[in-house]
Amino acid sequence: MKFILVSFKKNILPCLFILFAICLVVFSKTNLDACKVGLKLWANNVVPSLFPFFVITELLAHTSVIYYIGKKFNKIMRPLFNVPGEAAYAFIIGLISGYPTGGKIVANLREQGLCTKDEGDRMLSFTNNSGPLFIISFVGVSLFGDTKTGILLLCTHILASITVGIILGKLSTKKVTSLNERYITKYQLYNFQKAR
Repeated sequence: MKFILVSFKKNILPCLFILFAICLVVFSKTNLDACKVGLKLWANNVVPSLFPFFVITELLAHTSVIYYIGKKFNKIMRPLFNVPGEAAYAFIIGLISGYPTGGKIVANLREQGLCTKDEGDRMLSFTNNSGPLFIISFVGVSLFGDTKTGILLLCTHILASITVGIILGKLSTKKVTSLNERYITKYQLYNFQKAR
């Protein structure tokens, strides 16, 4: 009996996947209709609202904007959240555009060496937020039928992310950040050439 129980625990995931595949075949008409509705929703609502922000953030990533924002906001972001100033860029764009743009920017900052793994993990907790369009128009107006409720929820959402960022920053014992020297040198060279 004990052996059967252990064997079942080991094979529970494959059994669930097989059951899922069988259900897909048995209820294929319902699944097909649901897939069509899901794809239409994705194409009509998700892509138009997120795609422009993805393009803008990618274009800004190849300019000196992140470097300047990091330089200006380091005095705020380091004491409050224990992260580099570049996190302000991820936080601001994440709030404006919504999921998953903040997370994508944090991943880019990590790839460029502008934050450590610990800092990147903590930044994800407060930079990857719902956008104002979703909270105010969909949740506030569509679900609750009131714009004021949407604005209240947005304010609560922003305050919650800031609170989480502060708490995790204070709990973190790691104080060292790693800046990518090539990134800084690149923009110092850019400014030098511009001045000439």
